Amino acid sequence: MGMFQLAWLQEQADAPAGNRTAQPSGPVADAHFAPGPLLIAYASQTGVAEDLAEATYEQLRAAGITAQVVDFEALDRPLLEATGQALFLASTTYDGDPPDMAGTFSDEAMAQPAALAQLRYGLLALGDRGYGDFCAFGRALDAWLQAGGAQAWFPRIEVDDEDAQALQRWHAQLAALAAPPAPRGADALPSKVST
Repeated sequence: MGMFQLAWLQEQADAPAGNRTAQPSGPVADAHFAPGPLLIAYASQTGVAEDLAEATYEQLRAAGITAQVVDFEALDRPLLEATGQALFLASTTYDGDPPDMAGTFSDEAMAQPAALAQLRYGLLALGDRGYGDFCAFGRALDAWLQAGGAQAWFPRIEVDDEDAQALQRWHAQLAALAAPPAPRGADALPSKVST
């Protein structure tokens, strides 16, 4: 893992709570996917994150959301800096390393913060607690996105060895973001019918 990620994670771990970027405790109120395309990017070593990215794509397609799936080999800073909304599915390999397909992205794109204030995102971090640095790449990616000004729709979801409950939380968050906004004010009241 690149020096930026390790240094950033150490700063986050050592910083007083008031100095850290606050993560929302649940879904952002009234948050929904914006009209337009959604980027789904995955970093997979064994194929699990890729399969979950495809399942995510199918879930969103069924909800009428336009999305594009790319792997981290196709991901770079200019693409992210031009993207308004994205979902990331990021595996961690061995002792905290990114998957092979994300090595270049980790070493080059994540070497310093990017201009990502326009980006809204969700992140599924995949790992195995049997290794020393559980979900380290997903955590480093989350910290890097926040350092660039990106805003999370919901707190990072960490999955320990394909934990079904964590995956259910992921799909529930996506369903909430894909749901049409509830009507407000006078629009929410049924109109009266005269008799």
